[in-house]
Amino acid sequence: MNHTEAAAADIRSLKTQGANAIAKSALRALAADLAAEPGADREALCAELVAARPNEPMLRNLLRAFLGELPDVPEQELEGLAERLLAQVERDEAAIATAGADLIRAGMAVFTHCHSSTAVGILLEAHRRGARFKVFNTETRPRFQGRTTAAELARNGIEVIHMVDSAAKYALDGADLFLFGADAVLPSGYLINKVGTGIFCVVANRYDVPTYCATHTLKVVRDRSDESVEERPPGEVWPEAPAGVLVFNPAFDKVHLKYVTAFITERGLMKDLLATPPWRA
Repeated sequence: MNHTEAAAADIRSLKTQGANAIAKSALRALAADLAAEPGADREALCAELVAARPNEPMLRNLLRAFLGELPDVPEQELEGLAERLLAQVERDEAAIATAGADLIRAGMAVFTHCHSSTAVGILLEAHRRGARFKVFNTETRPRFQGRTTAAELARNGIEVIHMVDSAAKYALDGADLFLFGADAVLPSGYLINKVGTGIFCVVANRYDVPTYCATHTLKVVRDRSDESVEERPPGEVWPEAPAGVLVFNPAFDKVHLKYVTAFITERGLMKDLLATPPWRA
């Protein structure tokens, strides 16, 4: 098994999850295989990585940026090129954390859903600056990614109130803001994020809670008009469902951009993310 096959398997199984982690893992795998076998079919390798999570534009956009620079880079420096691109992504993540932390003030109640490394980075930066606030956090069934968020925040001294997804109304009624990530921002005027985000945005709107989507501009879809919503195996929800019960297990929601107060990006707060130019390292 080459690096690409191993990375793709980890992405499909959710061993590697989160748009940022998926894109970074894929880029390192591609660079390692091309460095080991310069004559390898780069397009086929990219296609295998993209197929592991077809609705991740950050994965596609980062691989495209890498391929675009290959003609000017010697074969022995391919992995160095990948690390240079990843270093820029990390600087961008720090810039997002800085911009988002400006929104978090002492005494706030922040609601967040699922696990977004970008959203967590903002909360950690705000805490590092000295702001003391509490976070209401949903567990995100059926894979419980929200527990990852809760554990990470608690480890860093942030007060966390954890709850089942269907209890989110208790958090949003009185929250100061709703902070979440994104897997994709679509030219059709929607974003894609973990299932549950859509209804939580509607409830936040009902309670006049500002909604901030923390996302890298690499997640803007530029190569297609839409993205499909991944459906996960029914057994994740109910391993032994009775005969006649059909289990629907969508992994994501499509959320209209009208529900987003602003995007928190590496370029600062933005309302119209679709108008931004493509990412450059």
